[in-house]
Amino acid sequence: MSLAEQLTYPAVDLDEIESSAIWIESHPITRVRIDSLVFEGSPRLGGEDHDHVRVLAEAGDSLPAITVHRPTLRVIDGAHRVRAALLNGRTEIAARMLDCDEAAAFVLSVKANVTHGLPLSRQERAAAAARIIMTHPQWSDRAVAAATGISDKTVSRIRSQSGADSAQSATRLGRDGRLRPLDSGQRRRRAAAMFLDRPDAGLREVARATGLSPATVRDVRQRIDRGEDPVPGRYRTAESPGGVTATRQRPAAGRLDRRTVVVDRQRLLAKLSEDPSLRLNEAGRRALRWLHHYSVDGNGIETLGQGLPCHWAPDVADLARSCAAAWAELAEQLQQRAE
Repeated sequence: MSLAEQLTYPAVDLDEIESSAIWIESHPITRVRIDSLVFEGSPRLGGEDHDHVRVLAEAGDSLPAITVHRPTLRVIDGAHRVRAALLNGRTEIAARMLDCDEAAAFVLSVKANVTHGLPLSRQERAAAAARIIMTHPQWSDRAVAAATGISDKTVSRIRSQSGADSAQSATRLGRDGRLRPLDSGQRRRRAAAMFLDRPDAGLREVARATGLSPATVRDVRQRIDRGEDPVPGRYRTAESPGGVTATRQRPAAGRLDRRTVVVDRQRLLAKLSEDPSLRLNEAGRRALRWLHHYSVDGNGIETLGQGLPCHWAPDVADLARSCAAAWAELAEQLQQRAE
């Protein structure tokens, strides 16, 4: 399979990125003249970093082979290594030559400079995302995000600013290579209706019936369990009345109000810690330790989100929803005890 064919389905996780690297390394190493190489079209807006070049130059000939686009001789990965070789007086450099189209070569260049070497700046990654959106408008936001190392929300914003949505079809190519509709609101509501009729329906069964991914169907079920609309706010459009009810059974208005109230976390924990009925027995102390450890506020959540790399975002999002569901169940139990 050619690289161009491989990149028809974008690599969006570490395993797929690694397999692409293994494919590249299967190409033989050859020597190319440095003065024949082309450096135009790099995702680096400011060119090479001279300090990094000097550091690489000290490594001599121990650096890995560069990657070159054979049809144009453009350097896909390794521009700093080429500059370091020139600094050491070399006229040739070891390279792996790849045959693919230029759009695929650019994607590979961006991915290489996101996963290793001197990382691209945020501005450079955003500019690369805008270019990939234009050359691969059918790719999903998550696919572009994984290739560029930015969030899918940032990609979505770049896409809307570029006007690429107006020129593309109503489908996107997902991470698994399947085409899915951009407007999934009605499909989500169909999935919600299936779960309302058959709460034990399987994720894959509902996915096949609605054309959604199993991950999206799981999100629909979790939203129903939490008493939320199965369609996220950003996907809602003007819908006809009489649509599917968003929940199996929404809590009473009084309970809903209690669940949305903002709590001063530090003040509440301090008051709980001063209560002798908690402080003076093992079960109470265990509950206090648990609450101090697992309760979070907005600042803590924001810090956690900023510290996570993009490729873990979908998995941690699922973990967060799972934890939220468990907390919601605890809240319901405690509310019933209070009443």
